[in-house]
Amino acid sequence: MKPELESIAGGDPVRQQAAAWFARLRSDDATAADTQRWTAWLEADPRHRSAYERLERLWSEAGEHAPHPEIARRLADGPAGIGRTGARRRWLFGLATAATLAASAIGAWALRPPAAADTTYATAVGEQRSLSLEDGTRVTLDTDTRLRVAYLDDERRMVLDHGRAFFRVAHEARPLSVRTRHGGVRVVGTAFELRGDERAAEVALIEGEVLLLPPEHARGPAAVPVRMVAGQRARLGDGLTAPRIEPLRATAAPAWLSGRLVFEDASLADAAAEFNRYGHGRIVLDGDGLSAIRITGVFRSDGAAAFAGALADAYPVALDASEPGVLRLRPAPDRDEARAP
Repeated sequence: MKPELESIAGGDPVRQQAAAWFARLRSDDATAADTQRWTAWLEADPRHRSAYERLERLWSEAGEHAPHPEIARRLADGPAGIGRTGARRRWLFGLATAATLAASAIGAWALRPPAAADTTYATAVGEQRSLSLEDGTRVTLDTDTRLRVAYLDDERRMVLDHGRAFFRVAHEARPLSVRTRHGGVRVVGTAFELRGDERAAEVALIEGEVLLLPPEHARGPAAVPVRMVAGQRARLGDGLTAPRIEPLRATAAPAWLSGRLVFEDASLADAAAEFNRYGHGRIVLDGDGLSAIRITGVFRSDGAAAFAGALADAYPVALDASEPGVLRLRPAPDRDEARAP
């Protein structure tokens, strides 16, 4: 028996298969087995990847509405099934196939509809903001964060440009994706934290499961989406060839939602950087001797001065607060050595 994807009639069979996979992976009932089979198909022939990537580019240009009359005609003439039933899957496949067929006839420029307008939400340094989006999703933005949101007919699309946010996603048919420059997540309904900066992105999953998305430039094994379940934390980017997934120590809502910062064996440099994100006095480390200090504890996010003072009390660290807005830490002689005759 032939694989079901080979039974699609008409046109370039590789492009037809690419369109079928494109529709299947975006359907509501896509499974981990589907992802595995798609990966095997993608790696089986360079033409498969080329056709799939071409379709993704064209789809991005055409948009999900694709109102051009040529596409409407192709939809009416094109194949309707891809092995599974369901009007939405047939529509996706038909539109994806029509886009590939119409491109050579009318040009990608003629397929481009008006782009869905992004709504941008942002917080300043030291600010947090809670949002209730139009689909019922609730988002809390941490300090110095920017999130762009767009709602399309079959997808809720978001981009975290920088910062950190906690999402409690409303469950509905349209999947929701949140991307960073290092990759992102695709969900239907769940609760998770996402943080992105220049080096990496981090996901902490509190409820449900998500599909970890690779960065747009990824190729080969690094381009394969990875499933992640509640109680796990993942790191993307930072030179990693695949997401690094590990158990999540705390499965409750993040502490920063209530104004607390939690450190467990964190380097002093990382702890200082976290306090500095909130802007309540900038902690500056002056001297290599501070790199060995490890921090464990719970602190107020607006308590940089108290943190620096406690550090000076507990470690051979000297605190200089003479410069307005700056908490400068330097290595100090060991107290026992200082008291020696």
